[in-house]
Order: sequence, then C-alpha cells, then structure tokens
Amino acid sequence: MKHTTWGLVMAAGRGEQISTEIETPFLYLNDRPVLAYSLAAFNQCPEIGGLVVVIPRERAESVLGLVQMLGLSKVKKIVVGGARRATAMADGLDHIPEDVEWVCVHDASRPMVTPAQIAETAKCAWRHGSGVLAAGIADPLASARRNKVEARLDGGAWAVLSPQTYPREALAKAYPKTAKSRRNYADDLEAMMAAGVEPRLVPTTEVSLRIQTAEDLAPVLALMK
Repeated sequence: MKHTTWGLVMAAGRGEQISTEIETPFLYLNDRPVLAYSLAAFNQCPEIGGLVVVIPRERAESVLGLVQMLGLSKVKKIVVGGARRATAMADGLDHIPEDVEWVCVHDASRPMVTPAQIAETAKCAWRHGSGVLAAGIADPLASARRNKVEARLDGGAWAVLSPQTYPREALAKAYPKTAKSRRNYADDLEAMMAAGVEPRLVPTTEVSLRIQTAEDLAPVLALMK
C-alpha cells in the first residue's frame, strides 16, 4: 500500500527564535543557514513526496534563493507563518494537499536530522498511526521548584525530539484555519494527544541537538565534523 507523506519544516514562530531580532534557522552553520540542513535531509528522504517550509515574511526571498541554489525539488511551497507556533502550523498545513495522508513535522532549529530518522518516523506512522523521534534519558530525574527537589522520578523517561509524523487530518483538527477555534498547545505532542492520537516513539541513539542560543552553534558544528 502506498502512503503519501509530506514534510512540514517549521522555521517560523517564537520557538524558532533566539531573540526577537534573530531566528535560529537563519544563523549560519559552516557556509549555509541552519535551515538548509533540514531541507536537504527531507529532500533526500525517499519516503517524503513533497515539502512545505514555514518562514517569517522577511525571509521569503532568501529562502526561495536557497531552495533554487541547492536544487531542493521537493519543496512545493514556501509559506509565510505567524509568530505563534499554532498559527504558523495552521498556515503551513493549509498548503498541504488534502490527498496527503501523513505529515512529518520538523523544527528547523534541529539541523542534525537525517533522512533515515525522517524515514523511520514515517514508517512507524504508517504501521502504528504516529511516529515520534525520541531519545531515552538514562540519568536520574527529579521534579523541583525554585531549585529545591520535590520528588525523584523513576525510569521510563524520554526526550521527545523531531521529526514527528502524524495523520494530516489530526494535525488539521489540532491546528484549524479559524483562529477562534485554535488552542496554543505547548508542543505538537500535546496537540496530538488532545486530538486522540496515540504517540508512538521511535528510539534514536543519534545526537539531535537543538540550537536555542548562539552558543549552541559550536557544539553542533563539532558533532557534524
């Protein structure tokens, strides 16, 4: 059975910003923007049939040039997205055709994503209804308030990463076009659980650092080398 899966790369929204003036996906890593690495990985993944990238308005021209320069043929739409994650998601999903069954969502601030990781989350979704890249946490965990430990948390903890593949219909339900009907979820995992989707983890041992400050560029670059 053929499964139609598109990628949705999020390079807009406050979660993709280091500050109000700087968006993480447009910092340079080696000789190209952080965003370029995610787009290239999705473009190389055989399981991905098309790709939508959501960006801030002022970056439209530069992203179009990047797509053309790198020959990213799977990029079908470059979409201007809102500042809030939920708004940006709704904007991107609105440009994914209704005959697409699955959407693989990825945060552009995680440039170390690989075509294999994308493929594994898609295949897991085809079999089980969702696929969420995750890394097990071996160290002891604790809940705390004001740096004071309240309780030790035992076993079974996972760091939820991206990409994450879900049914397009479930994502569209969680992030509707109408702003009045839209909730600002903490993340896509919460949104999908609220929509009745049972997340299925795809374990990985590969490092998947997220760039959240300018200082994060150096360790990501070191790992890439």
